[in-house]
Amino acid sequence: MRHVFQVVWESLKDFWDELFMLVLMNIVTVLLVVPVVTFPPALAGLWNAANLVAKGKAIHWSDYFEGFRRYFWKAWGLALLNILVAAMIFTNVRFYTPGTAPFDINPNLSLWIRALFVGIALLWLFIQMYPMALLLEQEDQRLRVALRNAAVLLIANPGFTVVLLLLLLVVAALSTVLPVLWFLVTLALFAVVCNKAVLRLLEPFRERARAQEEGEEELPGDDEPA
Repeated sequence: MRHVFQVVWESLKDFWDELFMLVLMNIVTVLLVVPVVTFPPALAGLWNAANLVAKGKAIHWSDYFEGFRRYFWKAWGLALLNILVAAMIFTNVRFYTPGTAPFDINPNLSLWIRALFVGIALLWLFIQMYPMALLLEQEDQRLRVALRNAAVLLIANPGFTVVLLLLLLVVAALSTVLPVLWFLVTLALFAVVCNKAVLRLLEPFRERARAQEEGEEELPGDDEPA
């Protein structure tokens, strides 16, 4: 849990360092909700800029629009997948709810089935903190690889992921009470936190990969003595 709060604290400091630009980008992203078609790639642009902020770098509008352009279709692919999963879960929960189900169903069985789909929804929500940030870091740019890697991060760091999501939900609830926060800072803050979290969670994997590469480099060649 200490690592979660450390990530959040570092994210807040990074956010403060680029406050002016991030607020402007947050406002532009919210405005791009209106045309609908621009909203997912606008989030990709925001995440791309936030990725640099999480690495301690200064950002410019070119970073935002580079992410918007480069990840336009991948952002839409992720958005459509989220819509599909949400529709599937909602349909199944409603389908197995007594009174709305097209057939008689045991109330206890109905409860267990609905609990299963609610669990799937929570699992999917946990995973969704990571894919966009992973796309910005991984060499393989396929969306399914980002989703697979997000699932790996969740499995390897379940406590971290649960606590981080709870903190983000608290911020989301506060922003819903004070909607001006959504307009000014919330999306950008989420972007920085998610990028910072992914960078932190990738560290042991990258250290392991570096150690493996260094070990292979130290192996003697065919003409060298073992």
